[in-house]
Amino acid sequence: MNLNEHAWGPAVRVSAGPLASAATTVAARRALGGALQLCYIVKVRRALFFVVVVIMTAGAFFGTSNAAAAEPKRVLLVHSFGSGTPPFTVESTAFETELVEKMGERVDLDEVSLDMARYADRDMQEAIVDYLQKRKTKWRPDLVVTIGSPAGIFAANYRDRLFPETPILYATLDRRLLPPGALDNSATYVGQTYEIRDLIDDMLQIAPATKNISVVIGATPLEHVWEKVFKEAAEPLAGRIKFTYYSDLTFEQMKQRVSTLPPDSYIFFLLLLRDAAGVTINADEALQRLHAVANAPMNSIFNHQLGLGIVGGRLHQSDRVGKAAAAVAIRILHGEPPSSMPPTLIEPLPPRYDWRELQRWKIDEKLLPPGTTILYREPTLWEQHRVLILSVIIVCGLQALLISGLLVNRMRRRRAELSLEESENRFQTMAHAAPIMIWVSGEDKRCTYLNKAWLEFTGRRMEQDLGDGWSEAIHPEDVEKTLQTYDGAFDSRAPFLMQYRLRRHDGEYRQVTDQGVPRYGPRGNFRGYVGACVDITDLLKKEAALREIEERVALAAEAAQLGAWELDTTTNSIWVSDKVCELFRLKPAEQVRYAEFQEHVHPQDRAAHDAAIEKAIETRGGYEMEFRVLLPDGTVRWLAERARCIGDQNGNATRLLGISIDATKRKEAEELFRLATEASPSGTLLVDAQGRIVLVNAHMEELFGYARDELVGQKVELLVPDRFAHDPVQRVSFLTAPQASAMGAGLELFGRRKNGSQFPVEIGLNPITTPRGTFVLATVIDISARKTAEEEARHRREQVDRLGRVSLLGEMTASLAHELNQPLSAIMSNANAAMQYIGKGKLDPAQLQDILTDVVADGRRAHDIIDNVRTAIKKGGALRGRINLNDVVKAVTHLMYPDAAAQSCKLEMSLAEDLRTIEGDPTQMQQVLINLTRNAIDAMRDTPPDHRKVQIATNNNGNATVCVAVRDHGCGISETAGDRLFEQFFTTKEEGLGMGLAIVRSIIEAHGGRVAAGNADGGGARFYFHLPTSEAPQ
Repeated sequence: MNLNEHAWGPAVRVSAGPLASAATTVAARRALGGALQLCYIVKVRRALFFVVVVIMTAGAFFGTSNAAAAEPKRVLLVHSFGSGTPPFTVESTAFETELVEKMGERVDLDEVSLDMARYADRDMQEAIVDYLQKRKTKWRPDLVVTIGSPAGIFAANYRDRLFPETPILYATLDRRLLPPGALDNSATYVGQTYEIRDLIDDMLQIAPATKNISVVIGATPLEHVWEKVFKEAAEPLAGRIKFTYYSDLTFEQMKQRVSTLPPDSYIFFLLLLRDAAGVTINADEALQRLHAVANAPMNSIFNHQLGLGIVGGRLHQSDRVGKAAAAVAIRILHGEPPSSMPPTLIEPLPPRYDWRELQRWKIDEKLLPPGTTILYREPTLWEQHRVLILSVIIVCGLQALLISGLLVNRMRRRRAELSLEESENRFQTMAHAAPIMIWVSGEDKRCTYLNKAWLEFTGRRMEQDLGDGWSEAIHPEDVEKTLQTYDGAFDSRAPFLMQYRLRRHDGEYRQVTDQGVPRYGPRGNFRGYVGACVDITDLLKKEAALREIEERVALAAEAAQLGAWELDTTTNSIWVSDKVCELFRLKPAEQVRYAEFQEHVHPQDRAAHDAAIEKAIETRGGYEMEFRVLLPDGTVRWLAERARCIGDQNGNATRLLGISIDATKRKEAEELFRLATEASPSGTLLVDAQGRIVLVNAHMEELFGYARDELVGQKVELLVPDRFAHDPVQRVSFLTAPQASAMGAGLELFGRRKNGSQFPVEIGLNPITTPRGTFVLATVIDISARKTAEEEARHRREQVDRLGRVSLLGEMTASLAHELNQPLSAIMSNANAAMQYIGKGKLDPAQLQDILTDVVADGRRAHDIIDNVRTAIKKGGALRGRINLNDVVKAVTHLMYPDAAAQSCKLEMSLAEDLRTIEGDPTQMQQVLINLTRNAIDAMRDTPPDHRKVQIATNNNGNATVCVAVRDHGCGISETAGDRLFEQFFTTKEEGLGMGLAIVRSIIEAHGGRVAAGNADGGGARFYFHLPTSEAPQ
């Protein structure tokens, strides 16, 4: 899309001809006066500022006459909407400030405004061009800087008439709006690219449930362009989000709209220079006023609007564009050609958000993108009053130090006065605070003090335990021994350590250890004993548990035939268990040397074993390996060994702990397995996870005609025809959840020999998990002979099926007699009636026609019945077609009705609507239902007539099959007969042959279905069969 070809585009192009009339020229000049009014006010304000600056720095200017004489650089700023229109205000202010500060010399700045918010037609542009042409005769700029898109396009389109030789800097516009060729002649560009889709994504990231986005946009030509750009960016989201644009609303209508938005809405403030009523609007003030009444979060484009009511995102920093443009302008004014300066694009800022808006709209900070900066967060109490809090803490600390000093002085004074008393009190204080039980006795062996821990433990009072009362809490069985130890140590003035059971406050006796030492006065005189007691019950229990665990580990190691050993890497000494001695045939009573330990390793495995140990010590890791040891009698034993290095607190490897187990039997079993595999009558091959053959046996060579070396390393697809080659994705799927299975279940598989011939095979797959990964063990059986036998069996089954149909014919005879009797009786009745009418001479042609029609219909019914019988006994395969089993059920019900009525039995049908069709022989299906229905009627001979009822039901299954069930209300199926119902020549009827249900099963299985039977709820039996449908489920 050429964004330059829009409503305001013609207004900034050069007119091809002169103005239409003088009146047009006057009108344009009047409009120009209004358009430049704001520029004049700004210039007056800036002039007053410069007057003040000149007065304050007059001395400096008079003192530097050379600088004053220098000609200042002239810069013309062309504004799109005036210097007081956000966001262009931020950009132009940053440009002017940066230019004046960094230029290093005086700059003569002048401004002109196109005021595109009011005057966007071509006549107004021509008036401004006319004004600038006359003006440059007296004031020619050294650089022209445009602010905003309309100004940039104006300067590019009218450059040949206004600034043909003057460098131009296009600033603060989207480069997509710049006309082609604008940068060809002494011009450069500084600006931003506003990616609308990125701004929409920022909103959806923090508000993913958004369904409505209202876009605040004005009615100027520039705003219409950006509205179109926004719509194109939002088009992919149109099916998910409803976008509403306010370009046709007044500002008051916009306020009313944003205050009544539906839930899950978002407001995007795009650009607002003038509303639909033509009122010029300050965008920042409008943003704040909309924010005050909005009931949904708001977002915008520019960083300076963060804090005015928008939530935030990847915002564009307008002042950065202004500063960057000033830097480029300084380079041009210092003589650097603009054509040597590539266009400068200012990237948006990293994500930043207003904490207050996040709180207002309840937006979770977890939804913010990584690297987000959150501004305007309310300070905590600590951040607000840090100095005050620190001051209070310091004051309190000083007071505490002062109080502590006073207390120390007081304690020292008191110690000086009462040193002995203070010593005793201090001891008692310490003793009371101690977590152990402390006691003190005098010279007479009697207890003089017990600390708080003792009293809390025993639950007794001090006066109860002083003297000899403390011994009352000792277990009666331990009192005598405890007092003997105490008295003996007391008399000899020796330390003692004893254990006894002490009663706790809850009545439980706890095992304690009591240690006492004599105490002496300052002159060495004996003063008694002091001691401490510790409850060691829990410790003893833990030690007992630890011993039990050690015993269990030892028992487990012994049961698993594990030998343990430990190598001290610092001294190179080794400890081995008895089992290791047994494995290596070492003498348990002697100290084992590491060298002796290694000498028993088989010479061919010794280097690898040494390398594994050295690597484990070096890397402070472990190893797992299998190796052979050479026993003194010359026999070889396989060992599986695992070890791990243990380091000290500094990380240095100090010990290597290992276990060894006899793997000889497993190795022998593996060899036997290999031999068994080689001798297997089936072809056996092992395939890795990549589908490459790892192992084959001799029978595989015979089956496929390849030598073993020709198969190992090849892809397994070499052995199967291309139509059976599996996709690698299927192999990965199988290895992800491996389980034993038959390959190609339900399919006929073939192998491909080396000469290209194919033969039928049966393949079984069995996954094997090893340390090297998952392998698949496949067994291949040539089933050519079985296929031949199956074909012969199929021919025999067809003969049996024919015999079954013939045998069934006898059972159908009675039903056929009933069925034929009805049409023949009707034919005879109609014929007799006609003859009587003719004999009486009363028969008219119409009556004769009706009688003959009935005779023909009854004759056709009899013909159909006979034809069905002929088809049933016809030799050869059955004729199959699409069958609706509902029609078969209706026909059989009609056929069996006389037999059922004769037995006082009701026939009921429950037929599924829209029953899917099957592929089959209709005569055989009737044969199946007749057998099942007749058996159901026969099964209710002993049932009261009121309860004799046969129910035939059909229904669709969800697995592309249909089901037909026949249920009776007889005595049901006995446990002994349940497993043999469908066997040939098995019957529960005295007059039965035992072929009916066998024929039923044969017919159903020949149609690809299955038949079953069971006792029904409420009594009786239920026979049902499932058949595959001939059409896919809808």
